[in-house]
Amino acid sequence: MTLIIYVAVFILIISAIWIWHNLGNINKNKKIVFILIGLLITYILTLIIYNISGNILYPNEEFKKAISSILILIFTGLNSLIVLPYIAKICDKIKEKEIDKIQVKRKIIIIAIIFGVVLCIENAYLKSTQEGIINMYNEVKNAEK
Repeated sequence: MTLIIYVAVFILIISAIWIWHNLGNINKNKKIVFILIGLLITYILTLIIYNISGNILYPNEEFKKAISSILILIFTGLNSLIVLPYIAKICDKIKEKEIDKIQVKRKIIIIAIIFGVVLCIENAYLKSTQEGIINMYNEVKNAEK
């Protein structure tokens, strides 16, 4: 379980570095704020998708909290890798005046559609992952009897 947490944190760090790089010449403080707000929004969206993914009955509340924390942490990192670096690149291009409003709208719409599809797939995957974890837990419990 500790390895999974390290991997999730590593994914978040990679995402933050990629976002930082894609923000280009933007002020360091604004980069930090962008990263923090982006990760917070991604966390909230991931939390919403996790809660929508199903009402799985866990054996106890502690087990439920551990599984939900790990899954939300992992998928927050993955979601941030999918969306935030590209939004950061668009922000940099806007600042450098390399892109016009029509191109910005088009790129944001494409990113939103891709992210929407990813969230739909993620919803199904989170549900099946939780069910799989519960099934493995029940098998181990039954094997111990």
